[in-house]
Formats: sequence, structure tokens, C-alpha cells
Amino acid sequence: MFKKWFAFPVIRFATAGLAMLALILAFPSTRAFAGELLNLFRVQQVAVVSVDFTGLEQLTGDGALGNRFTELVSSSVEMTDEPGDPVEAADAAQASELAGFTVRVPQGMEPSQIYVSDGGAFALTVDQKKVQALLDEAGRSDLVLPDSVDGARVSVNIPASVSVGFGTCPRPGTGESGNHEQSITERRYPDCVILAQIPSPVVNAPADVDVAQLAQIGLEFTGMSPEEAAAFTDTVDWTSTLVVPIPRRGSSYEQVSVDGVTGTLIQRSSDETPQFALLWVKDGIIYAISGLGTNSQQAIEMANSLP
Repeated sequence: MFKKWFAFPVIRFATAGLAMLALILAFPSTRAFAGELLNLFRVQQVAVVSVDFTGLEQLTGDGALGNRFTELVSSSVEMTDEPGDPVEAADAAQASELAGFTVRVPQGMEPSQIYVSDGGAFALTVDQKKVQALLDEAGRSDLVLPDSVDGARVSVNIPASVSVGFGTCPRPGTGESGNHEQSITERRYPDCVILAQIPSPVVNAPADVDVAQLAQIGLEFTGMSPEEAAAFTDTVDWTSTLVVPIPRRGSSYEQVSVDGVTGTLIQRSSDETPQFALLWVKDGIIYAISGLGTNSQQAIEMANSLP
């Protein structure tokens, strides 16, 4: 569901991120630590930004530009820890043991499945000239990457995650949950609701990278004016915020009180099948509840019933 929801999953944003600045949309910015060469990113809150995915779709399509982007990412990314296949857990206690953190399940609800996915890690080295060439080819030569990003090495460590399913849901990691099978999945699993849980990813990046500048360039690439991009960048605490991009058309979002914190409820109604997603962060864990239909109140009730 999330693959269609955001068009580009968070992890995909992270992988392709610094290659085309989408990392700025997916992870919080750097925080300086005295005497250290690297900055550490950790998620403490979520913010949403509506963007036009047209430009990004050019980079992931089958055309010449998309092929060059794929080659650039392949040559720039080094997988340092390849995740394995998801493992089914008998209950929340076993899932907690496998994942290494306390897995929470809504009280009074019996999961239909619980899967634990291994963590993973990768490193990305930025080639400023090649990325700038792609920007130029995409018709955005007005966006100029700073020389300071050239050769910058970004390492991303993604912890193990847990997917708790309610109703009839596909197994995580199967072809059924991919974009090309989305319409079939919607028909086969209309009652599926997923509660995903994952500790904050840890991202290290060079301390001399001007993240605010890169954030503005990334937002302008999505179609924002320089003034709009600057205004949004100024409102975000880039030291601790996970910025989630959603399609500008057919999507809406609002802040809601859930699980004792402030969360973000996203609703998408432009497709044949409406969808919803609720995102929040508590005690270092990122939570997401997603489902089909318009009953987003169900997600809020589930979040508020977590022990």
C-alpha cells in the first residue's frame, strides 16, 4: 500500500536521495557534534510536504534519463548489510525478540500475521558532476549543486522492522505488494490494515554539507518556487524531522493526537480505491498504520489502544 501511497517509498527516497537530493526529503538534516567529522541523523518527529512527482518520475522511468539515473545510483551505492527475507513471528513477544525492540499490538485486536524484516545498511558517495549533469538534462540547470557535496559519503543504517497485519493481508516482500500488482492486491485484500514499526534509521553524513541549501534545491526540483521552498525549509527542524513527500494531487493530511503524541494522518482519495496512512514517532520508534478505504478513524483508534 505504501508503495502506491507515496509513489516513492521512504527507503527508496533514502537510497536515491543524495543522488538527486531526495534524501533531504526523507531524512532529517545533520546535527553538528563538536570534534566529530560526521553528523548523526535520528528521527524524532514527522512532517509532510506535498510535491509534484513529475520530475522524479522522469528519473525512475524507462527513458534515457531514467536509465542514466539508475546507473548513477548503482555506481554510487554500496550495500554494506544486505537484509534477508521477512520471518513470520508467532506473537508480539517473539517478534520483539527477533527485532530487538518492544513490539506493540493494539489491545483487543488479534493480528492475522506478524512479520519481522532484517535491518540493512548501505553507503552512498555523491558525484557532484554526474548529479549536476542529470539536473541539467532534466531541464533544471537553474539548480546548482554546491561543490561541498562532491565526494560526500553518506552511510545509512536501517534497523529491523515489524509488520503487523489485521484482516487478510499479503506476505511482506512478495510480488503481490509491488506497484505492478497493486490493483490486484486491492481487490484481494480490501480489509487489510498494516501496523508497521521501526526504530529510527541512523544516517551519517559529512558535517560540512549545507543541508538547508540542499533541501531547498530538492524542493524546487519538485516544482516549488524558490520562495515556497525557502519558506518550508525554514519551518522544519532539520535536526530531527522525517519529511515525508506525498503527491500534491488527490492527497490531504492533518495533524492528529495519537498515542500521547502528535501524528500525521494522510488520506488519498483520487484513486479508484481510497487509502489512508497514519504516521507518528514515539520513544524513538516510527509507527505507521495504513489501510484501504476512507475509515481513517480506525487507524486513530488502533494507535490509541496500543499498550
